[in-house]
Amino acid sequence: MTKRFEAYRLVTAGLFVAIGLILPYITAHGIGVPGTILLPMHIPILLCGLLCGPKYGALCGIIVPIISSLLTGMPPAYPMLPIMIVQLFAMGLVSGLLYHRLRLHLYISLIGAMLIGQATYGLMFHSLIFMGGGEPIRALSVPAAIMAGLPGLAIQLILIPAIVAVCKRYVPGLFYAWEKLPESAEPDVLTSEALRLIKTGEATCVVIKGGEIIHKADGRGVSPLLNAYSDIPDMLKDAYVVDKIIGKAAAMILTLGGAAKVHGVIMSVSGQDYLEKHGIAVECGRCVDVISGRDGNGICPIEKSVLETDDPHKGVEIIRAAIEGFKKQAANQ
Repeated sequence: MTKRFEAYRLVTAGLFVAIGLILPYITAHGIGVPGTILLPMHIPILLCGLLCGPKYGALCGIIVPIISSLLTGMPPAYPMLPIMIVQLFAMGLVSGLLYHRLRLHLYISLIGAMLIGQATYGLMFHSLIFMGGGEPIRALSVPAAIMAGLPGLAIQLILIPAIVAVCKRYVPGLFYAWEKLPESAEPDVLTSEALRLIKTGEATCVVIKGGEIIHKADGRGVSPLLNAYSDIPDMLKDAYVVDKIIGKAAAMILTLGGAAKVHGVIMSVSGQDYLEKHGIAVECGRCVDVISGRDGNGICPIEKSVLETDDPHKGVEIIRAAIEGFKKQAANQ
């Protein structure tokens, strides 16, 4: 993982720390709903683990309750602060581990982290009672905490997957936490994993560099590839890109981005010729004469827009303009 992307994760984790401080204050003082009901501090911690990985999720889980307690008095220094530090640490860590290291489904990872959070709450609750010689403490018991927090748990199950989906689709260069394959992985293993992601519908574009899947995105046409290049221009440089459909338009983006190797599940003759002409290694599952439009009537409009140029800089400008034109046309309909 490059220093650039590690910096993005660090900045994103810092954003979640800020949200973790602001959100509980708004819900408690602005709306007047206690934190035990909406559980607002859980949301940024879980998101940090899911989007930035277990390390930052765990750190966010420790930092947020401590700073919040010092600045706002929420949670109280005792007994809730130690309970929440351990609970949120576990939730941030486990959400990242399940989603990234074990690569479990998003909902399974989220529910697993939520269950661990409740279990950790119970463990800390009873530990503090034991250390206090059996004296009761001013905190909700586990059953009472679960019952009071049902609205918050429901919000987490609805809101968090939606936020993760939006981040992965529209801000992949900033938010996507990569899945590292074994260091001994050969190129065919990397290709197989990328093709699996495309076949299962998890992605239409996968970028591999340094033995890692550093980026995956889902979307129509050349948009995922164009977004990857626009968000982080260096991402495609010397990378191996596996894409669902590659025509001349996609080939121009790949050439401008400096890709080293390309595998297209479907690739047009013009796309293959363009890549080979610019010294990029090419593989394809199926080669077709042209990339058809979505309605099946004739050539794809984006492909048609770049027929008259071979300059990748000019081609990418034309592609951007064409996509913006389609968006405006769709908005006016």
